[in-house]
Amino acid sequence: MFQLTLLDHLRLTFGHVVYRHKAHTEIARSRAQRSRWIRGAEALLMMGAALTALAASFGKGQGFSIASAILAGLSLGTLVIHLTFDLDTSARAHASCAARLWQIRERYRALLSDLSDGALDVETARVRRDSLMHELHAIYQDAPSADRDAYQAAGQAAADEAALSDEEIDLFLPRSLQKAGKPAAT
Repeated sequence: MFQLTLLDHLRLTFGHVVYRHKAHTEIARSRAQRSRWIRGAEALLMMGAALTALAASFGKGQGFSIASAILAGLSLGTLVIHLTFDLDTSARAHASCAARLWQIRERYRALLSDLSDGALDVETARVRRDSLMHELHAIYQDAPSADRDAYQAAGQAAADEAALSDEEIDLFLPRSLQKAGKPAAT
């Protein structure tokens, strides 16, 4: 049987929060960027349709009429894609989730720090951990889904349960809270 200390549990959960925060931040950035590109394409296609329609209306030839119709159709297709995927709303939902996870992430870091400094006894730390777990659960219930590609884009190829290694968690903690180089706690 393995033994998991309170500190180990806090570090693992902190790692999960860091991992999910990074994933939702990356998804928000990516979807907002895609939305901007689609809106830019819409604007260019509409401008092209308007200019070719204007040229056709002044009798510049049948080619301008055909080009205008093609550009208008492409504009409509781009608009339908934009409305169907609603990347702006999705980006805002992921950004909101990431902001909430940032707050929980910092509270876990503070709990680790307080426990390490001896400012909290183990029972008080457990009560705070349980409270944070309930808040985290509420965030995860309301969080927009993140697909596998999004998690990989956040820099993690590991499975959901193995979010970050001890060394990776240490990157997000001050040296005094890092596990590397310390003897294993019993």
